[in-house]
Amino acid sequence: MMSAMRTAVALVLLLPLALLSSCKAHPSRDGLVGRTAASAPAPAGSAAPRVGCHDNTSCSANEYCEFSPGLCGKGQSPGVCRPRPASCASGYDPVCACSGRVYDNACAARVAGEDLAVMGGCQAVIRDFAACGVHYCDAHTSYCEIYLSDVFELPTDHFCQPLPEACKPSHGKAMAKACDCFPKSTACLSFCGPLATGGIDAFHLTCQGKKPPHS
Repeated sequence: MMSAMRTAVALVLLLPLALLSSCKAHPSRDGLVGRTAASAPAPAGSAAPRVGCHDNTSCSANEYCEFSPGLCGKGQSPGVCRPRPASCASGYDPVCACSGRVYDNACAARVAGEDLAVMGGCQAVIRDFAACGVHYCDAHTSYCEIYLSDVFELPTDHFCQPLPEACKPSHGKAMAKACDCFPKSTACLSFCGPLATGGIDAFHLTCQGKKPPHS
C-alpha cells in the first residue's frame, strides 16, 4: 500500500517537469514566427522614399527641385529632386522659369537648376513672341489657347496652337486684327483678343468652364 502511494506521489511531482521539458524542446509557433520576423532582413528595394523638396537646397548639386503641377513651390505638394541634364539640343522655344528668367528652351532652364512656371509671369518681352503660360508662342505661326481654372491646385492650361493661314501675316503686312480670321469651329473663339509682343500682335483664345480636349 505504502509503495503504491509513493509511486503516485512521484508521478505527480514528475509530470510538470516533463511538460516543461516538452515545451522547451518544441517552442510555440507564435514564438518562432515572432523571432523569425524580428531577425529577417528587409526585402530588397524597400528603402524609404526620398523626402520631397521645397527648393534646390534639399537636392544635390547636380539636381533641381521639380514641382507638379509646376506651381514653383506655392502648392500644397512638395517637389521631387530631378537630375539636371548634362547637355541640351539646340533649338529656340522660350520658356518662363520660376525665378522669372526666360530661357531658350526647357532643357536650358533645367541645366541651370530651374523649374518651369506653368502659370508664366515672366516680365521679359520677346519681339514677335506672345507669353502663354510657361511658353512663348511665335506670333507668326501660332496663337495662345487658354483654358481657365478656378482651382489653384489645378492651374490654368496654356497651349501654343497653329495659327490659321487667314490669320498669318503675309509679305511683311500686319497680322489681321479681327478674330474673324479664325474658323467658326475654333475652340474658345467666343473670348478672342490680341496679345502684345513688342512686334506684331498675337492672338489669345480663352475658354472658361471647359477642359482642354488635347491635354
